[in-house]
Amino acid sequence: MVMVASPPSQHLVDTHQRRIRKLRLSITDRCNLRCTYCMPTDATFMPPQHYLTVAEYATIVAELVALGVEAVRLTGGEPLLRSEFPEILAALAAVGVPDLSLTTNGLRLSSYLGVLAEYGVRRLNISLDSLDSHTFATITHGQQLEVVKGAIARAVNEGFQVKLNMVVMQGVNDHELVSMVEYAKSLGIEVRFLELMRIGYACHLPHSQFISAAAMIRQLQGHYDLQPVPRPQDATSFNFVTACGAQIGFIASESQPFCHHCSRWRLSADGVLRACLFKEAGIALRGLDAQARQEAYQQVLGMKPAIRAAEVHHAMYQIGG
Repeated sequence: MVMVASPPSQHLVDTHQRRIRKLRLSITDRCNLRCTYCMPTDATFMPPQHYLTVAEYATIVAELVALGVEAVRLTGGEPLLRSEFPEILAALAAVGVPDLSLTTNGLRLSSYLGVLAEYGVRRLNISLDSLDSHTFATITHGQQLEVVKGAIARAVNEGFQVKLNMVVMQGVNDHELVSMVEYAKSLGIEVRFLELMRIGYACHLPHSQFISAAAMIRQLQGHYDLQPVPRPQDATSFNFVTACGAQIGFIASESQPFCHHCSRWRLSADGVLRACLFKEAGIALRGLDAQARQEAYQQVLGMKPAIRAAEVHHAMYQIGG
């Protein structure tokens, strides 16, 4: 039995004075889409027996909450493919995670809205790279655009705080910026435009597909008056609102890295704790006793880079998007 974590007696603060307070928690590397910037169509995945168990997740997360981690975002792969998803969610809620949220592609979301609400998950990040069925299929190798849009509408109607994440690629979907803003505005939710990151399978994409956040902003300024919105220092996005009520964010990891204030760690589905998405090295927590895990946390604290690498070749879906 895992006890609810007590208030932190110490925090995870590195030598650059960055306090770790957010955890991206991957619970599977599997996905039911094959987005061109994430994985090949013939991607291979780890055997399910390599995944951390419900109890292992609960133990590790309880220890990290005791060290000051405040927010845990469940991710994958596609986290809703993990058969034990409800049990993992229940276990994390039981150890007292202050802020539980989810990143999903939306394909299975409608079936899980009830359990998400039951365990206090109110914030959802949903990937949506196109509103055009042909472009959506080209990017994702899936035909289920209307399923995703239906899940988004249902989540909004049921009171979830939804953000749309669109990875923008020049010559692929960059012509849809305005239509995506208008779609999100019609639902009263935020859309965030992500620069294409050179991670794993995306490293094979031509450089010509990259479009910077600055270029996106210039395009949108032809249609909207963008007013900056204050954000927490460790936020991944910088945001704007418009007079017409649109909420727009940008994640510019390539052109404007935010390493200096980053507060995130990542735990892979097989139990490797990493200090950074752009750092291949990590420490495997599985099989360690409580004292060794505490030592591992301190080791990972010293592994967080001050400057991000230009690219990394490990698969993002195996680390947690």
